[in-house]
Amino acid sequence: MKKPFDWIGRRGSSKVFSPVLRARSRLAVAACLLILATSPSAARPVLEWGISCGDGRVDVVLDDFDTPWENCCTADVSIPGPTLRTVAGCNGTALAVDYDLRNVAPPGSQNAGQSWVVLQRNLAQARDLSRYTHLRLAMRGSNLRAHDTLEVKLKDASGLVAVALKSMTDLPVWRTIYLDLRELTSDRAIDLSRVTGFEIAIVRCAGCEVADNPSSDPGVEEHAGTLYLDEFAAVDLKPGGAHRLPAASGFAAVTRDATVRSKAADALLAQVVPSAAGKDLLPAWFPETVPNFNSYAQAEALLVFVYEYQETGKAAFLDAARKLAARLIALQIPAGRVQAGAWLSTYVPQTGILRGPDRASQPIPCDGNETLVQDIDTCEWAGNVGWVLIALNKLRNSGLHTDTIALDNAIDRGAAWLIGQLGRNAAYPNLISLGIEGNISAYFGLRAAGRLQEASLLGSAIFRFGWDAVQRRMKSGVLPADVASAMDVSGSWGSTFLRAIGKTQEALDAQAYAASILRVNSFDATRYGYGDIAGPYTPAVEFSAQAAAAGIPDADFVLQQISSLQIPSTASYAGAFPGALDHWYGGPLSPWNTTMAGVSPTAWVYFAQYRDPLIDLLRPALSLSISPATVRTGATVTLSARVIPGTTPASGDVYIALQAPGCTANFCKTLFWLGALNFVKTVQPLLDSWPISPFAGPIFSYTFNGSEPTGTYRWLGAFVEPGTPLNLISDITQPSFEFRP
Repeated sequence: MKKPFDWIGRRGSSKVFSPVLRARSRLAVAACLLILATSPSAARPVLEWGISCGDGRVDVVLDDFDTPWENCCTADVSIPGPTLRTVAGCNGTALAVDYDLRNVAPPGSQNAGQSWVVLQRNLAQARDLSRYTHLRLAMRGSNLRAHDTLEVKLKDASGLVAVALKSMTDLPVWRTIYLDLRELTSDRAIDLSRVTGFEIAIVRCAGCEVADNPSSDPGVEEHAGTLYLDEFAAVDLKPGGAHRLPAASGFAAVTRDATVRSKAADALLAQVVPSAAGKDLLPAWFPETVPNFNSYAQAEALLVFVYEYQETGKAAFLDAARKLAARLIALQIPAGRVQAGAWLSTYVPQTGILRGPDRASQPIPCDGNETLVQDIDTCEWAGNVGWVLIALNKLRNSGLHTDTIALDNAIDRGAAWLIGQLGRNAAYPNLISLGIEGNISAYFGLRAAGRLQEASLLGSAIFRFGWDAVQRRMKSGVLPADVASAMDVSGSWGSTFLRAIGKTQEALDAQAYAASILRVNSFDATRYGYGDIAGPYTPAVEFSAQAAAAGIPDADFVLQQISSLQIPSTASYAGAFPGALDHWYGGPLSPWNTTMAGVSPTAWVYFAQYRDPLIDLLRPALSLSISPATVRTGATVTLSARVIPGTTPASGDVYIALQAPGCTANFCKTLFWLGALNFVKTVQPLLDSWPISPFAGPIFSYTFNGSEPTGTYRWLGAFVEPGTPLNLISDITQPSFEFRP
């Protein structure tokens, strides 16, 4: 680490540049943001875009269901065998399976309490599936109240391997589902070169559905209906496969719509709770009867408020950001508890206070004293803590928070908690959770907090255990069967993570995989976008927006599709976005898509229309802070700086300026600082081409003697491309203080 900036007492270059012209909030000196030039992906014809049955995106059809399968068995004689019929399907003939699982095997029987039916197809000649990566099966159900599980199985000479797809029989329309062959497991590996048969089971699953609005009555589960099956196929989605999209040469750009952005910000502002236990927080999903103050949702809202204030200068957003940050700081688990420094995953009002969710191990509320890993993951999810750190650091970098000491302390404590979680599973050194998403969010949280060494350790572990070198994409988890496709780890956050650790080609490859497998249309075929986890089932607004923000192929097309779902001004929650156009819950990792309006879909459309907070973390950051916030005659004010380098080495011109009291709408007296007590009116950098490196500490102090102008003083600081003061490579930081003699 260099000495404090190597700045103090040094005079910058005498070069004079034209003043920056672009106004930002109340700044007289502002700058145009550096926009990375990327070529938008070519638009695709809508009818060819989504994954669908009969689209030809398979390498081989294993069974087209032209003839019925064999009815193998049921859990008990009391469970009627299914009726099998051939009917018109989504691509020729389909198999209709009429099933009834309302009975269960009686007590004392071999399968007591169970209810299932099994279909099978024995092959006359073994099939070699070893060159393929995925199965693809088209299906739909007939009964929206039948939420039963589908099991897909392959057979070789030694037995069966299987994957369970929870709550699948209520699919209302044809959907083509991808299954990575490694998801099919048992106590042994299957010989994919000699597959001798297939099985499909329908298994009664009670309490397996999550309603569109979980606070509403889910209705009676019926456990009977018809399941339609078509086009059982295999496909190779390794790079170079006929149906794997080639990696793009760069990250796609989007056409941004400022109106959509501002309406989304206003919609979130309108949901801030004005009083009671949730005061200054936002419910994660607006229509829920009992609000759920998820900490990830609070972080998203805080980011939106800071961004929107910086863009518009509207005081309401600054006020909301400060109050929300103050609540988050107050909610941080206090010293003395086992999980001190973390935040609970969610907060729910109860008898006038906020309580945490119940622990996974027992039905008692989380309180920060959890010791079991399963309870920690439920109560203090590392991913949520990472996002709170990202948001609080965004506020810190802006220089807009008034209590900088409390803010710094909260960020430091949160980062320390994450660091304490590293390597908690000895089989996976330096990882936190077995799921990759939590680790990626924690990585960015540590970067935001300036804990670069620990972030690097975590990043190396994520790549070591989460990267699939064969399919060239990120896995959903670290275990051998954790290979279900997930947009966040492959197409959006995971791709940005790969960029952050210097693996740009891997980032592009991972996005190509996600784009190959997760494109889908809504149930009514009016909207297109990306699915979230497995399937794909239906476009998820949050995940589609995340992917668009990260520059996935067809980002602009997808963003236009989901932006059209913004709630109109005449409806409840105007300007917000629903989680999806369709309600869906089910599959191997059971994604939940809701039609409710909420923070996450609204915030991520905002980010896609404006700036991705994770991509922001790839850039260097300069933050200035002032102590104290109010100065009297004879008191000393101290200006401190904090620098977090970007993910690639960079040099920049350093500009720091001071605005004196008396700013009007069109003018501020601005003095550029050149070290010590040297200030000039001309636009000059403090340093030319400074190699940006970590730093934290005081850089300037001054004792007021009473002759200075009374009022508000504002410092401004930023990194700029060397020799080009219009091209910012960091945000503008703008702390202020008040002088009152």
